[in-house]
Amino acid sequence: MVLGDKKDILAYAIENFTKFGSKRFSMDELAKSLGISKKTLYKHFNSKEKLVKESLQYYLDNIRANVDNYILENPNEEQPLTTVIFIYKQGLITFQEINPAFLYGLHKYYPEAYKIYSRLIKDIVWDIVCPLLQKAQELGQVRNNVNVELVCTLFLSRMEETVYSKANLFDEYSIQELLEHIIINNLRGILTLEYLQKSPLQ
Repeated sequence: MVLGDKKDILAYAIENFTKFGSKRFSMDELAKSLGISKKTLYKHFNSKEKLVKESLQYYLDNIRANVDNYILENPNEEQPLTTVIFIYKQGLITFQEINPAFLYGLHKYYPEAYKIYSRLIKDIVWDIVCPLLQKAQELGQVRNNVNVELVCTLFLSRMEETVYSKANLFDEYSIQELLEHIIINNLRGILTLEYLQKSPLQ
């Protein structure tokens, strides 16, 4: 494999970082795997930390674009909860692709890169999901006595902790099972009876 374009390098680097962990590959090994000189690699990235940060940003930008495109193409003003479920299904698909060691390694060795990851999670939960839940509440789908912000804090911002808790839950359960038990069941608990009877969440 011979890759010299910066975007190609970012895509290949993050594919391997997320699969094996950010400490798994040295710059030497990465350059060799890419079929480029170490000098070419350093022309784009003057340190391993910079490569980790930029490749992670590239990866997360693609995830955010996927969410934004879905919302743009499926405005679905009357069913905001459908969008919430889509977002968390995409999140589970992403977590399934990532070796937990990658996130642990980011937190331990590359704190600046980890901040980029944490910021995306925060942005999605508080800038997209929370307003969608508030919209559902305005539509009479979520009960009026539910504190939407607290729901986001307790459940919807902590999916990573749940799936990577004592064991990697992806080893035992399908994405649909995890989506049902982590997200959909919690959402059902805050819905109005009228909405549940009319439109049970799928």
